[in-house]
Amino acid sequence: MTDKGKNDLTSKAKDKTRGNPEKPPYWFEIIVSDPQKRTGDPGSSSGYVSYQISTKTNNTSFYDNRGDPESIIVVHRRYSDLLLLHDILLNRFPTCIIPPLPDKKVFQYIAGDRFSERFTQKRCHSLQNFLRRVSLHPDLSQSKVFKTFLVSKDWESHRKVLQDSLQPNKDEVTDAFMNAFKTVHKQNEEFTEIREKSDKLDRTVTKIDKLFHKVVKKNDSMSEDYTKLGSNLQELQELVTGENEELAAKLKIFNEGVTQLSYGLQDLTKYLDYEYIVDLKDLEHYIDSMRQLIKLKDQKQIDYEELSDYLTRSIKEKNNLISGYGGSNFFANKLEELAGINQEASRREKINKLEGKITSLTGELENAKKVADGFEQECLKEIDHFESVKTAEIKKSLGSLADHHIEFYERILEAWEKVDDSL
Repeated sequence: MTDKGKNDLTSKAKDKTRGNPEKPPYWFEIIVSDPQKRTGDPGSSSGYVSYQISTKTNNTSFYDNRGDPESIIVVHRRYSDLLLLHDILLNRFPTCIIPPLPDKKVFQYIAGDRFSERFTQKRCHSLQNFLRRVSLHPDLSQSKVFKTFLVSKDWESHRKVLQDSLQPNKDEVTDAFMNAFKTVHKQNEEFTEIREKSDKLDRTVTKIDKLFHKVVKKNDSMSEDYTKLGSNLQELQELVTGENEELAAKLKIFNEGVTQLSYGLQDLTKYLDYEYIVDLKDLEHYIDSMRQLIKLKDQKQIDYEELSDYLTRSIKEKNNLISGYGGSNFFANKLEELAGINQEASRREKINKLEGKITSLTGELENAKKVADGFEQECLKEIDHFESVKTAEIKKSLGSLADHHIEFYERILEAWEKVDDSL
């Protein structure tokens, strides 16, 4: 990774209200490569793919504080290892936008083609995007689990401990499920704008994604047609060989141009399919991760609003009891009277209980307010970071797209100029 690339990826987003988002104190260069099929556990017929992860960083702690060596840290991990890393980060950094992983249940996987070159190379690129995004985050990049993942030669010994730490909190899961059906009453206007922009961005990226899928199909078809044309030209060349050597030579030269065109289309299409479209899909998932954080922020706001409503109802009930208009309904009062219960004593007892509840709720409400406000501020910081990374990624991907097209046309121009000079 060049210094310019590092600066682009860690550039600060300009924001008048919150200032610039933090950038990581260290740089990382992480490459995921060399996917290899491995056999599964003994007795299992299934296999898996192992990926080589190569890391270089100026963080000396990754090299046991032995300075800043030129050596590259190399480990091998499978998809489930990266999934575990993702889940650990999601669990330990609830206020952060955790970069997404490529979905395991894609078409190729379901079709049983997860060991093909096309599938493993595309996944390689996507996994690299995930690790790069983590390395760009000021908190995630400095986490112990991230370091262990990148450097440990005994990763298996850490897996069970990490997996055991992921036991879900049932109460949190239930609360999140129930709150999914509720909406925030008083939404921050800034978040309303963020949602609208993210929705538009997602729709636009999805459209571009679909268009480039069409481009890939058309390029594949064109490449195949040019290959067939080359075969027909070869047959024509063979027919005239011996009868018209000059024409045969020119057919051979022209066929070379057609062949270069076919190869060039194949290379360009492979880049679009293996990298550019993968980047678009990863960006779609990254946007969704940002949305998930906003939903979690909304859950904290909903918790605060519900506590506030509960406190308001409790205060109202207490005031009604004091004024003599509250408490139990008519039939309940009659039952208490028949049972010999002192109505006035009962009323005072209810008031005392409500006063205790109100005191407790007031403290809980203050805490919920702090949590909601703090979560909102952290969420805004994360969105700033997301924007800076997103902007850098789009610029980089567009630059790479332009470079590959320039390379394609220069290659084809050179080939056809040779053909033209020879005819």
